[in-house]
Amino acid sequence: MLLLQTAGWGQGIWGGAGFFYGGQSIWPGFANAIQQASKTTGLVNDDRYCILGVEMYVRRNRWIVGAGASALVNKRVQDMLSQSTIESSASNAHIWIGWVAWQTKRLKLYPSLGPGLSSFTSNSTTSTGVLTTNVLDGFSTDVGLTFDWFVFKTTDPTLQAGPMLSLRAGYRLTTASNEWHGDQHGATIVTPIRYGPHGFFITLGVGGGGFRYK
Repeated sequence: MLLLQTAGWGQGIWGGAGFFYGGQSIWPGFANAIQQASKTTGLVNDDRYCILGVEMYVRRNRWIVGAGASALVNKRVQDMLSQSTIESSASNAHIWIGWVAWQTKRLKLYPSLGPGLSSFTSNSTTSTGVLTTNVLDGFSTDVGLTFDWFVFKTTDPTLQAGPMLSLRAGYRLTTASNEWHGDQHGATIVTPIRYGPHGFFITLGVGGGGFRYK
């Protein structure tokens, strides 16, 4: 078995894959920051958010290079005392690089590191229809550990292709800032609300790909 594994690492591998994914994330302090930015009378919600995204990557031997975009799904709540409706969301786009630490013909496990850009948004709408938008932008970094699995086994010894599942656990860290702004970046509003978005996430991806073995 050790000899077979060594031979497997000696093979040249190239190909790519793509996924749609969803999952759960926790952002400590997010609800408190949104409350202060929106000037509500209480916490607008908790720190848990659903995360949705799409990504694709290419692989050459052990190295993987990918790109993706994700969003924290909006939360819409009613602040009864201030008579306003609050929606909060976030978006992220990043590139990343990974390295296959363990693999079989249908499975692989790899850590990854990816820099990107993030934008956190709070929309407050009063009962009279007045909309106030607060946006906090920053640079972000994703650190993750991913397990990819081919659903079906192919009969071609030089090719593995078809539908895939991907399970990822990770942590996202974003630069702290107090420069919230409105819809236009030119109108920056400096506030005492300093927040560095960060949190754990776990996602399940559904997609497909193909890899050629030499």
